[in-house]
Amino acid sequence: MKFAWKVALVTLCILLLSTSVGSYLLISLSFQSALEREIAIAQEEMQMLRLSYEAVCDARGVTLENIGQRGRSLARTLEESASFAGHQFRVITPAGAYVYSTLDFPSDQQLLDMVDRRSSGYVLRQEEKTGRSLLHCAGPVALLDGILYMETVRDVTRLFADRETHYQVYRWIVLLVVGVSSAVMFALSYWLTTPIRSLTRAADQLAQGDYSTRARIMGSDEISELAGNFNHMADAIEKNIQELEDAARRQEDFTGSFVHELKTPLTSIIGYADMLRSRDLGEDMRFKAASYIFSEGKRLERLSLSLMSLLVVGHSAAEARTVNMRSLCTEAVQISRPAMKAKGLSITTRAEEGKLRGDPALLQTLLQNLLDNARKATDSGGQVVLVGRRTEEGYQLTVADQGRGIPAGELGKITEPFYMVDKSRSRAEGGAGLGLALCKEIAALHRGSLHFESKEGKGTIVTVTLGGVDDA
Repeated sequence: MKFAWKVALVTLCILLLSTSVGSYLLISLSFQSALEREIAIAQEEMQMLRLSYEAVCDARGVTLENIGQRGRSLARTLEESASFAGHQFRVITPAGAYVYSTLDFPSDQQLLDMVDRRSSGYVLRQEEKTGRSLLHCAGPVALLDGILYMETVRDVTRLFADRETHYQVYRWIVLLVVGVSSAVMFALSYWLTTPIRSLTRAADQLAQGDYSTRARIMGSDEISELAGNFNHMADAIEKNIQELEDAARRQEDFTGSFVHELKTPLTSIIGYADMLRSRDLGEDMRFKAASYIFSEGKRLERLSLSLMSLLVVGHSAAEARTVNMRSLCTEAVQISRPAMKAKGLSITTRAEEGKLRGDPALLQTLLQNLLDNARKATDSGGQVVLVGRRTEEGYQLTVADQGRGIPAGELGKITEPFYMVDKSRSRAEGGAGLGLALCKEIAALHRGSLHFESKEGKGTIVTVTLGGVDDA
């Protein structure tokens, strides 16, 4: 059953139960109050008749002994008296003999047993033939030498008829309330559960792979809070899925690039080796073929070493030692200076004193890769600058060149393995696109990051922020 139906039915049941109980109690209390008033009136009427009858008997000297002889004249007096006109009553002796009666039903012995000199009684009786409801009252009539019993009746049929009418009206009101309330409750529950249906649709679309779908947030109640939490969950799922897709794409790109990087030198090696094996070549041609095989083999060696370094660094922990960063910068510049000078470049360094917990060999590899990239990007006559400065978190390294620069659209990709901005020039200079990927992993091991600023034709600035490695 739908939640909206459940809400409507539960609310309707509660409303119907409370209305029914309240109306029933109200009608019952009203009827009981009216019945008690009728009983009080009936007893007052009987009391008046008793007193009037006693007065007539006293005036005529009627006693239990002579009531038989004077009964006829007493009856005429009662019929002619205005006090008894219009009243239905009966007077009987203790032995059960009728003295006077205008009632058409026999006495109720159980009612008479309830009467003594000081108390009266009543019963509520239903006539089977006429269907009337009567209050049958009985009380004592005191004579000089004993008591008689007087019985009176009061018709309360109208009271019971009114109660039945009230019940009938109540039933129609309940039916009306049920009809109107059902429509109102269903509309209200449907409106209240609109956010839940929206949340259900969003969850279904999310399960079908539409990770961009979101639930509508309406209001600020608990359901809206749930919708907000659902959207946060969907955001996290979409982000994780995007990261997994990006990781899969990078893995495919890595595999494709690696195969491509292997294929080119292997093709050259196989081709020249086949020439040496299958042809009778001259001395110069044999030397040229052997040189190609040697250079392409060295290229494969560099590729293998770079790839091995990347894999090892990415899946291992750094060796935590205290590193003098100024000495590290000076040593890196001294190592790079011959290659810089051979290309007609100048290199300078400005490094502040500072110490860092890290792996000196990996940090040296990071600097050598950055300086080598700067050398490859800069034409003869340019300058490369290495700057080191202390920071609150650790140490910051900056390598700036005056080279060709990197297009803005390429800056986010240059740390991916095998990615090269200018592939032909990089391969001509022995690059495989693994240097910056290796630098990124080394920086991450030292709780750091790489930041690139570049303008085409103006140069590139690489900033490495290092925080050191944990001793654990």
